[in-house]
Amino acid sequence: MINLFDSYTQSSWDLHFSLIKSGYINPTIALNDDGFLPDDVTSPYLYYTGFAKIDAGRPLYYNELRVPDTWEIIGFSSGADIVDLGVKKGRIIYANPNHKRLIKEVDWFDEQGRVILKDRFNKFGSCFSQTFYNAYGQAIQTSYYNKDGQEVISENHMTGDYILNDNNQFKVFKSKVEFVINYLQEAKFNLDRIFYNSLSTPFLVSFYLNRLESKDVLFWQEPLVDDIPGNMRLLLNNPSPNTKIVIQSYEAYANAMRLLTDEEQKQVSFLGFMYPLKETEKLHNQALILTNSDQIEALESLVTSLPNLTFNIGALTEMSSDLMNFGKYDNVVLYPNITTNQIQYLSNICAFYLDINHHNEILSAVRSAFEHQQLIFAFEETSHQIRFVSPKNIFPKKDIFTFISHLQPLIGNKCNIEKALKQQLEDCHVSSSTQYQSVIN
Repeated sequence: MINLFDSYTQSSWDLHFSLIKSGYINPTIALNDDGFLPDDVTSPYLYYTGFAKIDAGRPLYYNELRVPDTWEIIGFSSGADIVDLGVKKGRIIYANPNHKRLIKEVDWFDEQGRVILKDRFNKFGSCFSQTFYNAYGQAIQTSYYNKDGQEVISENHMTGDYILNDNNQFKVFKSKVEFVINYLQEAKFNLDRIFYNSLSTPFLVSFYLNRLESKDVLFWQEPLVDDIPGNMRLLLNNPSPNTKIVIQSYEAYANAMRLLTDEEQKQVSFLGFMYPLKETEKLHNQALILTNSDQIEALESLVTSLPNLTFNIGALTEMSSDLMNFGKYDNVVLYPNITTNQIQYLSNICAFYLDINHHNEILSAVRSAFEHQQLIFAFEETSHQIRFVSPKNIFPKKDIFTFISHLQPLIGNKCNIEKALKQQLEDCHVSSSTQYQSVIN
């Protein structure tokens, strides 16, 4: 039994965590490797390049990239430029989280400013992959290297061919599906069941393995509105169904039920995710806001209307004078250049998280608030991750007084907060290990 994910996205992590919590501790494989896979996830590229056996090393900091002595690396919060006498030669893309400024990719430019080469670095600090581009910006070839810089895998983007250098024995595969099947069989995984979350390569691998008694599970994690995807139809119309379909967005599940026949509906189930929820003793008159902008919707109205609520406002950077002026209020505490330890402390003690800052979210703040079991309130115009917020706690910004009237009775009231938190979990469709076991088995 294996988990076979196209890419190891946040949704893949959520599914992986949910499966582990439900007792399904399967080998987990990602078919696209960005170099920063978790230690308990592998890939064909890690296997063949030998990086799967390496446990030493660290990612490169942005200014550790080797460039000619006369060149300059200029770091920003979102990335870094590589410059020679004012001419931009390349661009560094950071690994998540951005504020650590660790190198994930480097794009190199030609004289016209077009990307001609992409270097990919892994969590061991090695350049493990390169993609070459033509003048039209099309990817031509991607190569994967071992720790000594020797090419092990070559992918031809024009033909779809893969060439594997396996100890100087060259093997050619006509597609990624062939390449992956060879890897799964060579690595001797137990393929009796495959849990996968994509109808692209993972589905095709499951299909072409042609196992007679398989009981696979497709975990569908994408939107579904007006049509059932073709490959999902193929699974539904199989005269001897051997794949369960689990939809993980409740909205997509409801749409699917509308589009499927009664007989087809029997093959489809809904499961939300499980999360690493933290149990901490909260202060029921404390709220947290994390922002890198001084544009916080209706902040003054909230601060003055809710004097019994302390607003803890943190930013990773210096704060503007406009935001610093809020320090004059007794119920506002400001944290410019907030540290990770301070964020952790505030997340543990604050009963509320207010997702009311404009512009980008920082540090997956809303998800973190959900996992810390903070009660989340938001405006429609500022909400960053709506799936973690109860619909009852999201308001148009013009309804500021409704926002306040819903928040006010909760402040300092542990019983009301606990009821609202239970509702938040229900509205966000958090599942249990019992539900996972019931559906999968």
